[in-house]
Amino acid sequence: MRKILCLLPLFLAGCSWLAPEYRRPVPTLPATWNGARVVPRDDRAWWQRYGDPVLDELEAEAARHNDDLALAKSSLSQAQAQYSYAFANQLPSLSVAGSDAYGKFADGRVRAMGQSFRFPGKTSNFGFVGGVLNYELDLWGKNASLSNAAKAGVQGAVYAQDAARLSVAAGVAKLYFSLRALDRNVAILQDSIRTQDDILALVQHQYDVGAVDALLLQDATERRDAVHAALPDMEDQRNNAETALSVLVGRSPQDIVQTGIARGRPLDELSVPEPTPSVLPSELLERRPDIAMHEQMLIASNFNIGYARAAYFPSISLASLAGVNNIDIDNLYRATSRSWTLGAAMAAPVLDFGRTESGVKLAKANRDQQVVLYQQSIRTAFKEVRDALLAQNTASERDTDTLARNDAAAQTLRLMTLRLQQGYASQIDVLAAQSTVQLAELSRVKARLQRLDASVDLYRATGGGFTAAPVKEKK
Repeated sequence: MRKILCLLPLFLAGCSWLAPEYRRPVPTLPATWNGARVVPRDDRAWWQRYGDPVLDELEAEAARHNDDLALAKSSLSQAQAQYSYAFANQLPSLSVAGSDAYGKFADGRVRAMGQSFRFPGKTSNFGFVGGVLNYELDLWGKNASLSNAAKAGVQGAVYAQDAARLSVAAGVAKLYFSLRALDRNVAILQDSIRTQDDILALVQHQYDVGAVDALLLQDATERRDAVHAALPDMEDQRNNAETALSVLVGRSPQDIVQTGIARGRPLDELSVPEPTPSVLPSELLERRPDIAMHEQMLIASNFNIGYARAAYFPSISLASLAGVNNIDIDNLYRATSRSWTLGAAMAAPVLDFGRTESGVKLAKANRDQQVVLYQQSIRTAFKEVRDALLAQNTASERDTDTLARNDAAAQTLRLMTLRLQQGYASQIDVLAAQSTVQLAELSRVKARLQRLDASVDLYRATGGGFTAAPVKEKK
């Protein structure tokens, strides 16, 4: 018994040699991001670089209450419980067993549990209480493979949680920027309505005195009606964006209905990070949580092959029983003898009609599927980085161009106002210049929003600043 207990640590270690050796698929990676300058930085809270305290508060609120993050946390807890179960399955199990009998035996001697007992011809108690130790020798690494697969599942769940956190943070930032853009658009349209009303009133007066024809009046009327019709649609978009943001940050139904979203800095005053990635292409495989998650799923599927292959080989179990026996008329719990047994059992497959082979084929097919998904996640990641870089550069140029056009329109309005004061222009000329400024401002807001969204997409594509702690080995 002692010798077997001394060998238990060797058996506990097990082995997973039946699982194929894991080799990470090595894709062909570019050396640089098409000449883009790499700026090393630590952006775990990358949204703070936009310089809006309200956005920071919304991100913190989403981290606490978002439903997707709660589901990801629950999935992680499930994976951890599964790993704990798989790890414990490698260890011996100890249970308590007992029996009690009360009756009358014939006068004589009976041999049981390695002991000789004399039974008097009277009513007696016969009892046993002891411990049972069971252990399956993991010679083929079946339980070790299952434990390692579960461990990879935990690490994958950690990365999945990071991916959900990054996705939610990006969604909150983009929705907040859209809300601020819609706020500005509503204000511009309200100014445009007043301008178009004033223009129509002037044209109507000119038409009444015969200075202009009906065609010019009709054109002014249509312009005024178009601006009036655009405002309700813009307000609906703003309300929908505000509601969507309330849901994303995890607010209660009462708060969604009764409480609005606070507003921070105006859109033009928000800082826009430099349109450059913070990592090299080779580092993207480590930083993108979705890529890391798919690799852990691939590792788990690799160990599952070892678990399936172990079914080809015999399973060997050890069982030990030790306790005390009692034959006593008066006191059942006063031991009169001690006993122990040690046994081993082996079960080997002989004919299973291809069940084990099918299990191995299924495990290999799942591993091949995970290889494809892992490679697909890499391709998708590099596509998203490339698209985000191009969008950043384009949005930056468009933002600069619209700013120049907006400044030019504002300068025209100032000059037209001076001409009006000097008698060289009419009020309707000033109002027309003011309308041009408002149209330029709408284009400016659109370009600014595109630039902010492109910067968020770049943060998300390069993995943001996620950090995932490795799963510690249980002892």
